[in-house]
Amino acid sequence: MADRAPIYRLYWDRGSANMAPHAVLHEIGCPFELVRVDGSKGENRSAAYLALNPHHRVPTLVHGDRVMYEAAAIVLYLCENHPQAGLMPAVGAPGRHLFLQWLFYFTNTLQEELQHWWHADNYIDDPAARQELKAVAERRLGVMFSKIDSTLAADGPYMLGPVFTAADLYLVMLCRWTRGMARPATSYPHIGQLVGLVTARPAWAAMMRDEGIDWEDTDA
Repeated sequence: MADRAPIYRLYWDRGSANMAPHAVLHEIGCPFELVRVDGSKGENRSAAYLALNPHHRVPTLVHGDRVMYEAAAIVLYLCENHPQAGLMPAVGAPGRHLFLQWLFYFTNTLQEELQHWWHADNYIDDPAARQELKAVAERRLGVMFSKIDSTLAADGPYMLGPVFTAADLYLVMLCRWTRGMARPATSYPHIGQLVGLVTARPAWAAMMRDEGIDWEDTDA
């Protein structure tokens, strides 16, 4: 990206919710700049970063004088700005309703349940109760992934049937977050197939190289 001035600046941390927007930027192929915000060093709570994102989370996207956060919103914004990339159906096109449905389901429902598993301490103070919350979250996630797998079985290999979209990138990001569970998302056959297709894409591979991670990393 060094030969052209960056259009976007993405603030990120390793393996966090920035993975999907980061991969979308590679799919689009436009120049962008990455700025690491190392949460393990408290950089997400620095005055400079809080001025961009008062919620001290990643990702944050800067586009000219526009600043926005929330990973799914960033994905949608990038897809709208670059329709030529074909990462979502156009307004009024077949499948547009399903793209919106799945993207918002992933961020509103699936991702929230994953937060209960990963960050039970954000919800409950008692350590024993945290373990119970994690166990409940894992059971609920199993139901959700079973339903997603059934959808893919009926009309896969992608969430919109034969058409790859940014919603698939978002799902695969969330699937990676289950790698430490008793039954990770990749153990569901049709989800596993989708994960294989998406992770084989050059954009996904470039994102993983940029972030210095692989699928099985336990610290990111």
